[in-house]
Amino acid sequence: MKKQYILLMVIFVSPLLYAEKTTVDISYGVLDFKGSKKKDKGRREGVKFTYENRKDRYQFSYEKTDTDTFKPPLSVNLKVAKYYVKYTKKIDKTESFFLSYATIDDNLMHQTDGGNIYGFGYGYGALKMAQYISDYKHFNVYQSEVSYTFKKQFSKLKISATFEGKYIHLQNKESNDFSKNAKTDYFTSGVKFHTHYKGYHLGAGAFWGKRVFAVMDSGFKVQHHAMEFNKTYMLGIGRHFQWGNIQFKYIYQEASEIPIDNNGVEVNNIILQLGYHF
Repeated sequence: MKKQYILLMVIFVSPLLYAEKTTVDISYGVLDFKGSKKKDKGRREGVKFTYENRKDRYQFSYEKTDTDTFKPPLSVNLKVAKYYVKYTKKIDKTESFFLSYATIDDNLMHQTDGGNIYGFGYGYGALKMAQYISDYKHFNVYQSEVSYTFKKQFSKLKISATFEGKYIHLQNKESNDFSKNAKTDYFTSGVKFHTHYKGYHLGAGAFWGKRVFAVMDSGFKVQHHAMEFNKTYMLGIGRHFQWGNIQFKYIYQEASEIPIDNNGVEVNNIILQLGYHF
């Protein structure tokens, strides 16, 4: 592990010895690419630590993806590691803000390998706003997003719906063959639904509108390859227990490989996640 990753862990984890709640989430997923001229099948493993008290939340996440590639055009399989850290401060019962950072280790895509993704945001009640800046070697990506969540409870049944929009702007995209075929500006909108009854929960969501080099999942996913995503559909089901939770998720996406102008790529992602609280 590089020195900066060790330093990040020390800075963010050392104050957490006094945290009131700790959660560890472990996930494993498989990916299947249809219509891609570069990627075949992949496996993704991840672990996420969350430490929080009444005012502060510290999070650290590590994700590793191994993808089988077609040879040619690629010479070796794709190996990617991503590191995420996030700090959220609760100002009071209504207001909060967050700071986040992510970095990428990619053995093939040198254009985004070593990229630094910075994020900050503010929340007031059901409204949340966030700004992400992705600093890559030859170009930068600026992403602004806003979301609003409606909540309703009927006895033991809890329902929520979140609507969000993301605006993405690429700077210096013409400087390299990796990003030059992308558009300068993108806008994508999405909706997520979640229901919770006793210990069971069900979620579904969708995104429409093209996006590229996007930051997703509240800063814990970075799409750093030159793939222009169009439609995304998500479905999840899980169960909470006294010790933690178990979740099963399915994600379907349609995309285009921009550098080689290859349309009609489909990505199927199946994920199993286990969470433990102590």
